Amino acid sequence: MNLKDFNFDLKQIRTFMEVVNEKSFTNASRNLKLSQASISHQINQLEKMLGVKLIHRNSQDFSLTHEGSVFFKFCEKILTDIDELKSNLISGYFGGLIHIAASSIPGTYLLPKVLSRLNEIFPQFRYRVDIVNSREAIEIVKQGEADLAITGREIKHPSLNFIKVYEDEILFVTHPDKRIVKSVDEIKNLPLITRETGSGTKNMTETYLQEHGLITSELNILMECSTSEGVREAVLNGLGYAFISNIAIENDLKLGKIKVIKLHDFKIKRNFYVVTSKARILTQPVSEFVEKFSSIELWNKI
Repeated sequence: MNLKDFNFDLKQIRTFMEVVNEKSFTNASRNLKLSQASISHQINQLEKMLGVKLIHRNSQDFSLTHEGSVFFKFCEKILTDIDELKSNLISGYFGGLIHIAASSIPGTYLLPKVLSRLNEIFPQFRYRVDIVNSREAIEIVKQGEADLAITGREIKHPSLNFIKVYEDEILFVTHPDKRIVKSVDEIKNLPLITRETGSGTKNMTETYLQEHGLITSELNILMECSTSEGVREAVLNGLGYAFISNIAIENDLKLGKIKVIKLHDFKIKRNFYVVTSKARILTQPVSEFVEKFSSIELWNKI
């Protein structure tokens, strides 16, 4: 075999890595938004070009051959070198770019405080922050489109790391002029302002209500919002009742603009997590930033 026979591209390498990391052609197909036939074709082309079998695959077994393991290490090195090249090129203009996906509450109220502290340690970096819901933030990291995420929800996946860094409380609130209810069962008759599907706040709230015998279909949902600020403004203007993070309304509570309805045995605690990908190999500077960002000591100071 001579060098001109090595005619594979980055697309094939990324497909191979996704298949191996997922241990599934089906999951790789879904993640890459390609047909399974296309995925299989790319792997077959790689094996044909290299002249070796890379993957043992049947209904009972999915594993790398010895040659597949050698090629996997090669692909890891290639992708690391490419990420480092991209980082170095960006650094030449911007001093380094960190891409963070954040769900609504931590992205709006906590992340600016954390980045302010980290900016003193890593002055060379600049930041891109995408504010989305928790499910979307996790998916962005899983797809390798962000360096890390901060979310209010944990979704178990073999290619992801979740590190608990902060504890939050979700409160049941309304405008001061609205009537007070005394039991969870009364909630189903109230006009509710909620977050959208995929939100960590909504997920935690629905789980709590289901544990107390209330299901989503029984609720009187007046309005659904894609941001916590939208929920907050609706409550401030007397539109209804809402479950919202304590962090989002701290000042409103102090000023008496929003009141908390305290119900018997009502307490919803939830965690915020830093999410990173096990599959993505970070450059050394970004890796150092992520390690510091994930430090519980850092979050305890905000």
